Amino acid sequence: MVEAGEQTSPIAFAGTEDLNAPGLVAESGILFMEGEGEPTELQRLKRQVTLLADETQQGGDWLAQAMEKAWDMAGNLAAYPALADLLGERHRIIANDWQSAGMQALVARLLRRALDLLAQVDFSPTALRADLRGERKAPAYLYSASELLDRAADLMAESAILVHENERRWRVFRGRVREVQSE
Repeated sequence: MVEAGEQTSPIAFAGTEDLNAPGLVAESGILFMEGEGEPTELQRLKRQVTLLADETQQGGDWLAQAMEKAWDMAGNLAAYPALADLLGERHRIIANDWQSAGMQALVARLLRRALDLLAQVDFSPTALRADLRGERKAPAYLYSASELLDRAADLMAESAILVHENERRWRVFRGRVREVQSE
């Protein structure tokens, strides 16, 4: 018979009380792997979110600058009467892309703020257990971070829709430009 607290294995963490609720692993298929500090899986996710925030910010900045130039060039197209009926389409393309650029900048901010919130949580097993027995602040930070990540994902989808809406407009406009150039 094994007594409570008696070590039955030479492996130090064998028999350690689990942070997972009984039956949770079987139900969800997700196992929270314990170590001394923040889980390596979470560290990797944070690095990936940081990289995504940086890349999204850079892409948004580039697109905003490109649309600034495109806006100026589109204004010059008013000198071509053969394009007059499509100038609204061209400006709509630019507006959609510019809006997408702004969304990308906001996505980067949301991702970085989610990381800030996650930084407020001590993910060591000892600290998490203490928090779960006490004030339960960690879940509140996690829920808030997940809400920001959810909104960032929504905005990325909305941004993709804006760009997708430009495809037909761009084909029509480019076709007309080719016609005018061939005359």
